[in-house]
Parts: sequence; structure tokens; C-alpha cells
Amino acid sequence: MHRIFFAQKRVLKVNVPISSKTLLDASSLQHSSDQLPVIFSRTPLVKSFVSLSQASSYARGEGCLGIRSSNCNVLNKFTSPNITNVLKLNTSEADSSAENESSQKKDFNFDALGAWDNRIDLPIMMDASIKHGSPIPMIVASDVGRSTILGKRTYQEDRYVTEDLPNNILCSAVFDGHGGSECSEYCAQNLKEVLLEHLAVHKDLEAVLHHTFLKLHSGYTQWTQQYKTGLKAGTTATVCLLRGGVELAVGHVGDSRAILYRSGSPRELTRDHCPSLISEKDRIIKSGGKVSVDNIGRHMVNDSLSMTRSIGDLHLKPYGVIALPDAKTLRVKHGKDAFLLLITDGINFVLRSEEACQVINQAEDPYRAAQLLTEQALSMSSEDNMTALVVPFGSWGKYTKSASMFYSFGIGRDMNKSSRFG
Repeated sequence: MHRIFFAQKRVLKVNVPISSKTLLDASSLQHSSDQLPVIFSRTPLVKSFVSLSQASSYARGEGCLGIRSSNCNVLNKFTSPNITNVLKLNTSEADSSAENESSQKKDFNFDALGAWDNRIDLPIMMDASIKHGSPIPMIVASDVGRSTILGKRTYQEDRYVTEDLPNNILCSAVFDGHGGSECSEYCAQNLKEVLLEHLAVHKDLEAVLHHTFLKLHSGYTQWTQQYKTGLKAGTTATVCLLRGGVELAVGHVGDSRAILYRSGSPRELTRDHCPSLISEKDRIIKSGGKVSVDNIGRHMVNDSLSMTRSIGDLHLKPYGVIALPDAKTLRVKHGKDAFLLLITDGINFVLRSEEACQVINQAEDPYRAAQLLTEQALSMSSEDNMTALVVPFGSWGKYTKSASMFYSFGIGRDMNKSSRFG
């Protein structure tokens, strides 16, 4: 059944088995402008609809188990945007459905609500789903796939964070250290504390990210002065905050990437802070720094750093290398969005965004997807550390050929790109 807005659609769902004899006399349901449309469905009533109808006189047994007479008027006009009239015409089918559902989880998942194909079990947040008019899954840190490997290095400078924060906020972050692991380790260890500090002050997630990045940099500066180490270490940072399952904020410095897979295509949410960008290069030059090209074609700041923004790198801060992040906010569309991918440059140096997403689409779950991606990058001779985080969304598994029974029946169209939930 297509998407139903409770406050907008006036629909009465009636369960009628296809093989049953006629239980309903069409003449007993005379259409009028005040009556509700009737939709005949073979599937059992969705549990969420039943829970909403428990207050109804019909759900308490005062209504009809069959159409007894015209005095049983189940086609009452809605006076408020809720569903209270549910008619069961076949008690044996309802009993059978209840037995089957008792063995399932109590949480609602996308399969129960009619998605084409979702290969992981994500519980549904009912209040948020009703508010937004479409199913909103609850995504927590344990759902996020993660993989990090040394590659051909002998030391690991990559770090990552997946944390559940108060007010239903999921934090996912990757840090790609350089010049030592001190800075990336400091950021990973202190990110949660700094985020909580600024979430208590700011409601705007972009503002939270801006303050968090700058606070991490100033905190690391004090740490190096105290311990007299890590003076030339630095790190990229890509931090994503998902609030309420819908609001996604992304902030980054450096060349670690965030990629959203929407409607079967990758959408890059970050842009590498490279010295080759005119705006970045101008700032470096105006600050007294220089931009050169090394023997493999990389643009470098003062012959030592291939990015113009980072946390740490204290020796380059006077020359225009800043810790101020680029940040943006967007709404996740779970009917179109399959996953969010966070990767360090050990992966994006050998794989384009499209190729990385194709690898992920071959996996059954986010954990296996992250592992496959790092292994693929390693097989393509990546020499750097590699880290991948895969955050699943409502359309996980939707954009593979095996995900839809409607794929290619001689009509040359891929129907699995059709969305049930917008």
C-alpha cells in the first residue's frame, strides 16, 4: 500500500481473503460524499494501525465481525486525524496473523510497512514517523558498519568514532592523522565531550560543529604545550550528526569524505580542502605561505602538507592552514537514501565515489560492507591507512539488482528505483 498520511487520507482498510466467498454485499455499502473509501487488501492489518484503533468501539468488539445490517455504520466521517474504524471480516485469518506476528520483534520495520526490500531490521520511531508522514527508522551506533586497516603502513594514524548522544543524536566521525597519531587520537578521545558541551548551548547542528572543531584544535594546542609532543602532527576530520533520524549535519576539514547514496547515485557531501582550489590557495598566499606541486602532481602547502584545513599542524597555522570546517545540513529521505559513507583518503585515493558505493551494495549488512570496501582498496594497491564507516538508512539494499522482484522482465526498466515513501 502506498504512503498514507494519517491526517490527510481517509482510508478504511478491510481484509478480505481472495479465496473466500463473497462476504460483503456491495449494495449494503452505498457510496456517498460522507463515506470513507474502502481498500481491499490481502495482507494482515499493520500492527501500528491496530494500536491506533484500540480505543475504537469496533476494536473492543462492539462493532461488526460481518456486515449484519445497515445499522452497523462503519463508514463514519472522520472528525479528527486518527484511525479508529477498523473492520475485520475474517476472524480465522486474524488469529493466524496474530500467531505469526507473536514470534516477530515488537519493533516495526520497513518490511512490515511495505518497503520494496530492506535487508536489515531497523526499528521504526512511531512518533517521528507520524510527524513527518513517512517511516523514520531508529539508527544507533551499533548499526554502523566500521572497518579500519593498516594497509601497507607499519603504523596506524586513522581513528574513528561512533557514539549515541542524548536527544536521539547519532555521531559518526573519521580522523586521518599525519605527522604522527597524536592529533587524531586526541580528537577521537575528546570529540564526545566537546560535542556534548556545545549541544547544551546551541540547537543549530552546524553551529555545534563549527565550535566543536575549533575547540578540538585549541584543546590540542594546549595539550602539545603541556606534554611537549605532537607539535607537527595534524589530522583531517569528517563529523556527521544525525538527529531524530532525519536531520543530518556534516562538518569537515581536510580530504576525508562523506558520501550519501541517494536514488541509486552517490552524492558527495564534502569537498576536499586542497591547495589547488583558488579560494584556499589565495588564503595560503595572503598569509605568507606558498603552494607548490610535488613529483606526483599533488599541490602542497610549504612543501609539506597536501591540504589547506586541518586540526593540529601548529607549525603551519601562521601560513593560512585553518581548522574552521565547512558544514552543511540536509534532510535524510529514507525512501531514497540507502546509506551514508565516511572514508579516509586511503580509500578515495584508489576508488571513485561510484566504485566505493558499488562495493557497498554487494554486502548484506553495513559491517560486511565496510570490510569489503577496505579490502577492495587494499587490493588496488592503496598504501595508506584505510577507514570506512557505513551508516544504513531506510533504503538499505534497495538499489541492487537482487533487491527487486520487478527487475527486468523484458521491459528494460528497473522498478526497484521506485520509492514507496517519497
